[in-house]
Amino acid sequence: MLRKLPWVVLALLFLGTARCYTADLAAGVAGVPVVGPMLVPPPPTPAYVQAIGTPAPVELPEADVAAWFPAEGGWKGVPPAQWQAMALAAAAAGTPAGWAELCAKASAAAGADRAAAPLPGALACSDDPALTSVQRVALQLFDLRAALGLWLNGAPNGSIGAVQARQGGLRLLCATTAPGRVDPAALAAACAKGLDAAYLAGDGAATMAAVEEAYAGLAAAIAAADPTVEGEPATYGAQAAP
Repeated sequence: MLRKLPWVVLALLFLGTARCYTADLAAGVAGVPVVGPMLVPPPPTPAYVQAIGTPAPVELPEADVAAWFPAEGGWKGVPPAQWQAMALAAAAAGTPAGWAELCAKASAAAGADRAAAPLPGALACSDDPALTSVQRVALQLFDLRAALGLWLNGAPNGSIGAVQARQGGLRLLCATTAPGRVDPAALAAACAKGLDAAYLAGDGAATMAAVEEAYAGLAAAIAAADPTVEGEPATYGAQAAP
């Protein structure tokens, strides 16, 4: 009996090892590159992990383009509820599909002659890629005006930081956009006025006046360069040759 004891102990050790091997087999195979996922599929990724870093889609709101550019009163004539709609429209227009939708709505408001309604006409569709590029500057001024309007009206989403962010985007666009057929002096003047900093000293109304003047000046230059409104925009983001 004593002679058999070592063999019994050895058998028990082998049995324990076999059990451990069986338990770790799936985990071991799963860790083998290429082969592992084929034999042992990985667990599905949780929904909350898949959502990380995925921005929510931005849709163009119901647009009342005429209310964005009142005939009188400038920014004070804009209904308070429209400032948020303008900011959302500018954000949505950051994609090719969004820009096509916004410029179509602006085209409907401006009519066939851009010069007859230059303020919505600045965002109306053009089939000239060079002009479409300059229209991105007009869109940035439009977005800056919306940010200022939210801040001046004490809206929850209004802040000096938002205004500064829009001006930062404007500065970048102005440094990289070729004027194409648009008067270079008009583009430069719009860029300079759009970077007015009076709001940092508490005079937001002065900056708003400068931004509205910048937008109006660029809108007039766009209308002069391309008087005819098109049904669809040119290639999104195309730049003109210097």
